[in-house]
Amino acid sequence: MLRAYISPLGIGYGHASRCANLANRLIEEGFSVYFSARGDAYSYLKANKFEVLGGGEEILWKSKDDGSPDFWGTLKDPSILREFISQVLEEKKNIEAISPDVVISDSRLQTIIASEYLGLPTVSVLNQPKLLLHPLVGGWRKEIFGKSLAEKIEFIINFMLTRSWALSQATIVADFPPPFSISKYHTSDLPKALMDRLVFTGPLLEPKCSGGKGDIVLIMISGPEVERKPFISEILDLIREVPGDLRRLEFVISLGDPGDLRVGKLSDNVTIYNWLPDKWDFLSRARVVVSRAGHTIISESLLCGKPLLLIPVPGQTEKIENAKNIQELGLGICLEQGEIKEGFFNYLRILLEDDGFSRRAMEFRERFSSWDFLGRAVSVIEGVIY
Repeated sequence: MLRAYISPLGIGYGHASRCANLANRLIEEGFSVYFSARGDAYSYLKANKFEVLGGGEEILWKSKDDGSPDFWGTLKDPSILREFISQVLEEKKNIEAISPDVVISDSRLQTIIASEYLGLPTVSVLNQPKLLLHPLVGGWRKEIFGKSLAEKIEFIINFMLTRSWALSQATIVADFPPPFSISKYHTSDLPKALMDRLVFTGPLLEPKCSGGKGDIVLIMISGPEVERKPFISEILDLIREVPGDLRRLEFVISLGDPGDLRVGKLSDNVTIYNWLPDKWDFLSRARVVVSRAGHTIISESLLCGKPLLLIPVPGQTEKIENAKNIQELGLGICLEQGEIKEGFFNYLRILLEDDGFSRRAMEFRERFSSWDFLGRAVSVIEGVIY
């Protein structure tokens, strides 16, 4: 029996949830699966009854009060490099203990470095091979050889990052192929060494949507706790007073805490879940999905044919670019968090009243309805082993 060792990034639940889907398919194909994880990924996988090595905190960006990344505060913290090296050594120890036939790293460089050192077949899973840092270091505009300091820093980081991903023998891009990629801005202009290894499998999930158009506005608040808390407070204050013309709709809010299944009512038409008991059922009954522009929830919503109102974390370039691209594709609207009070209900009305958004979302769903995303990923993994 083949052994697969999977290590997802522990920031938020998106990486862990798609790795759990992949693990279940690998088990169906006869693999034994072993997990190593930290942070949110560890708690998610344990809650879903997987055996998981590791534990402890994941390396995180430092954050400001509004949840946005503190780039310079992170860069100046000397403990991060020490912790990174410690985690590489931990991964090496865990991999040696399992002795897998293949190592699968979902966005964790620590695992790729450890696996490369041990000479094992390695597959990386990504939707963000490079970082877009300009907005985070925007104050540093001093010109150096024709480029701003921000551009130079971004180039150096991505030079090292993309070549590190290329250590793996294959890279699964858990995104739709161009020109339909959600992470278009993060998966273009990559070095040839990495491009030659890329396979766009589509998102690592198995949609379970029923048809039809419901009357739910589904608000999914995802991401690490430091990003969720400021937004939860703001959205709950806003949703207490739904305008009269929208009270015919049911508002369902998920606070993104898988360890807590409590349910509460904010008003007659507003229900709050800490964690949705059946996400696919709610997605099937939604008219519009509101989210923080995380890759996983965007993928799930589009595969259910639902348009999106996206409110990305300030300064979080991955989610900002995801949201901008979805708007460019005509599948939703991007709303900045600072404009939420003035724009939330107005943009929601546009999405509800303009049938073009729903039509394009349904066309997107139909385009990929026959794809076996997980099967494509398993084929990549088996190709690396054999």
